[in-house]
Amino acid sequence: MKVTDALDGAVSTLVEKPAGVLPAYFVGYGAGTVARTVPLIGLFLAVLLLFAQGRFAALNEALAETDFDALEGATEDPTAADPDALPTEQFDQAIAGLFTPGVLAIVGLSVLIGIAVWILVGAAVHAGQTHTVYAALLGREPVESGVTGALRDTKPFVGLALLEYGLYLLVTLVYGLVVFVAGAVSLADPGIGLLVAVGAALLAPVWLVSLLLIAAVFVFAPQAVVIDRVGTIGAVKRAAGFVRRRPGAFVVYVVIAIGITAAVAGATALLSILGVSNVVSVLTLLFVTPLLHLLKTGIYVEGERVDTRPLLAGEGRAVRTRLREGWSRSMDSLEAFVVSKAGLALTGVSLVLFGVGTLGGYLAVGDVALGTGGIGDPTMVFGPFPLDTFVMIAVNNWLVALGQTFAGLALGIPTAVNLLFNGVVVGLVAGVSVDLLVVAALIVPHGILEVPALAVSGALGLHLGHVGWRRFRREIDDATLAAEIHTAFWVMVGLATVFVLASFVEAFLTPWIAGWVL
Repeated sequence: MKVTDALDGAVSTLVEKPAGVLPAYFVGYGAGTVARTVPLIGLFLAVLLLFAQGRFAALNEALAETDFDALEGATEDPTAADPDALPTEQFDQAIAGLFTPGVLAIVGLSVLIGIAVWILVGAAVHAGQTHTVYAALLGREPVESGVTGALRDTKPFVGLALLEYGLYLLVTLVYGLVVFVAGAVSLADPGIGLLVAVGAALLAPVWLVSLLLIAAVFVFAPQAVVIDRVGTIGAVKRAAGFVRRRPGAFVVYVVIAIGITAAVAGATALLSILGVSNVVSVLTLLFVTPLLHLLKTGIYVEGERVDTRPLLAGEGRAVRTRLREGWSRSMDSLEAFVVSKAGLALTGVSLVLFGVGTLGGYLAVGDVALGTGGIGDPTMVFGPFPLDTFVMIAVNNWLVALGQTFAGLALGIPTAVNLLFNGVVVGLVAGVSVDLLVVAALIVPHGILEVPALAVSGALGLHLGHVGWRRFRREIDDATLAAEIHTAFWVMVGLATVFVLASFVEAFLTPWIAGWVL
């Protein structure tokens, strides 16, 4: 397909069929949560080991003997420090005692397994996304095609990931080895040091060009797997052949991708000044990544394969109308899930998991209290007009909920771990604070909305875990699983409204309520 037609098709498909394309990218966002689950479990096991060995008891004793007010003063003015109040050798030994061979082995192994899970889940997600956008361009059912494609083509996509990353690593290791040997030679014979330095400098562009060539070969490899129905090696050959056959289309795609990336980088810099850089994460999730995938797939498809006229014609409805209908559907979907029997039961389970994590985090702190209980003027915690805080909290909370929801497809385990972990964080904050009234005043006002919203997203994740388990046992088909993912997509869109309200309360109302209470 011509690049201009592919670009028109990509934009119109994303604008006209967002509910068909975006669920695949919501699922993709959950892949990161799935990958983080294994290291979190490893960290939990390491903490249990340390508790069993009594390592934390020694740390608590050392912390109890440390004057943190004096330590803060020493940081500001080292000359005024009281040596008897600063961390002692006992404190240093207690910290070092946390890094036992057993702990390091557990954490290291969990990280390695997490990387393997990330590659596997990432490959499945990438396969599903490519099938989704291809089906959307063809006018087929995108979500169901994505589910079927993810289950069918995970293996070749794993092969693509391992081959591409392996080539990057190989080229980098060769370059590093050459530079290392050259450096060793120059040390042995300083007379040729300048020559070696010049040679290393000349090799750097070769290394960079090698990386770019590898990237170029793999740009269209995912599309080759999906469209040409070939394996890993066949996809690489087809992709390389496409680049040779249509270098102009490849260059235009790269220019567009670089242009969009540069625009995102510029937006990130600008929004960072305003304190809301995480908005770019949502923009990337909802627009940039799916648009580039649609464009790349459209370019790779030969002209006779796709009739873009229905896509370019659009549905003829105003954007405002579609947004209003979408918001209404999302709120209806949210309400339907919350009041359903499964939704109510699983929301209760989510609250229990969050509560258990909170209690565990609180009890884990023991008698250690690092806070002073004083926070100055609570009304000024976020500044006089905390618009940046409002946006940052809203985006962050929704993305956290999004990750824990769609990670639930992995049999619900990542969702449960995420609920426990978030509860532990809240419990630790409460545990290290002297005055629980301060904690309550700064959490309860917005927590009334935020915690139930997180619990609902957790319930949705556990529900998807049950659905995933049923698909694993072949009790349901791909169409049923796709329908559940589509429903979860609308529920999460509805929850975005709740998180915006909770963040508004946290940024603008909680400080004033806390000021009145305290």
